Amino acid sequence: MDPLIMERIFSEENTLGSLETLSDEVSEETMRQLRNVFHQMGRISPLEADLVELHFLKGISQKMLGKIFGYTQPNIHYRLERGKKRLIALMSLPEFSPEFLESRLSGFLTDRKDIEVMVLIYKYSSQSKVATFVGESQGKVRYRFLRCLNSLSKSECNQDLFKAYSCLEENLTLLRWSEHKEKVKVIL
Repeated sequence: MDPLIMERIFSEENTLGSLETLSDEVSEETMRQLRNVFHQMGRISPLEADLVELHFLKGISQKMLGKIFGYTQPNIHYRLERGKKRLIALMSLPEFSPEFLESRLSGFLTDRKDIEVMVLIYKYSSQSKVATFVGESQGKVRYRFLRCLNSLSKSECNQDLFKAYSCLEENLTLLRWSEHKEKVKVIL
């Protein structure tokens, strides 16, 4: 690999730390959103997070990322788009702790299994994982989830939960990602 390319990839001058401080010019809301982006990057796959950081923050081209990681440029493009969409979806979801959800749902739902399913779906964004935890089929977990979502839609005092779970339901497939390590073949 070209030494100049390696220098650019790992150079300190291309990091956020090398930028001038803009705290006086940037609104507090923008700073909060930026902190949220970095926080959410820890919730997407490590490979996607690396690609997003190298491409969007370091300015490394998709073609070069393909050479570095051993993927085609179209594959890198797909992974960047998927990572970006996951970040956007995660940023739109409020961060509710399992304890908070269990407390709120216990005051509304009567079936313990429904509460468990709803808490776990929010935590893992995976029907198959939740099905394994609760000992039911994915179909039954999906049925419980949609039935509880419908009940939440009719509850005026739980509209915040309904909106959060609706957003999760719209992005369930996108937010699910395998915990298996992605094979990364870094080419140097």
